Amino acid sequence: MVLARRGGWAADEPPARVVRYDDDVLTVRLGDVPISEVLADLAMQSGAEVRGQVREPRNVTAAFDSVPLPQALARLLGDQNFALVYGSGGHLKAVRLLGSDAVSVQASTPSAAQRAPFPGALPALIDAHPPVPVTGAVADAVQSESASLRQLLELTLNHPDATVRTEALRTGLAAVEADRDLYVAVIDELDHTDSTFLASLLRASAGERTDELAAHVLQEAHAAKIRLMATSVQQRLRRGS
Repeated sequence: MVLARRGGWAADEPPARVVRYDDDVLTVRLGDVPISEVLADLAMQSGAEVRGQVREPRNVTAAFDSVPLPQALARLLGDQNFALVYGSGGHLKAVRLLGSDAVSVQASTPSAAQRAPFPGALPALIDAHPPVPVTGAVADAVQSESASLRQLLELTLNHPDATVRTEALRTGLAAVEADRDLYVAVIDELDHTDSTFLASLLRASAGERTDELAAHVLQEAHAAKIRLMATSVQQRLRRGS
């Protein structure tokens, strides 16, 4: 079984390879990747071992965000039965592919390398992104038919005209979600960032328009993880935390 991204992958697009396990949910961006390698990535990140063999070795193409591990593996493994073994504290110890009990991937210790604090590599990725086409109020504000992502961010946070702020946010979000590398980097930062910290950062950047900004992100974003974080930030803001 091969899972296809909605609309298919572009013919000239290189194969994707993102496997991220966190808090027993799985996010993947896979373009024609061997299922054995996906399981190996899961084992490396979780510290679990994989027991048994894939019944029908094959490559998979799939894209989904923050799906609980049992449902995610069911999508990836198709009709092969499996069992998840958890230890104390809900820590994943093993993925058992039923039909064989041979260890195919040894347990490993997840990397404990220190992450750079938020926003990590995002500023460099934002500055490296080519200008995007703009129209209407945003084009008038920048006096150009294109704008950098940093310009769009500045307009979103600071422009006095609400129409400009909203259009700049919509354009910037669309550009992020269309750029796979930047999108994955944004999601990775959100996965390792507390909503309380983000709410505080937005207050410092957007002032009294912070709640408006979070509401517009929730309205305009298509990515489930971005919408989830926007909701959490809104809740923090309204509780004053």
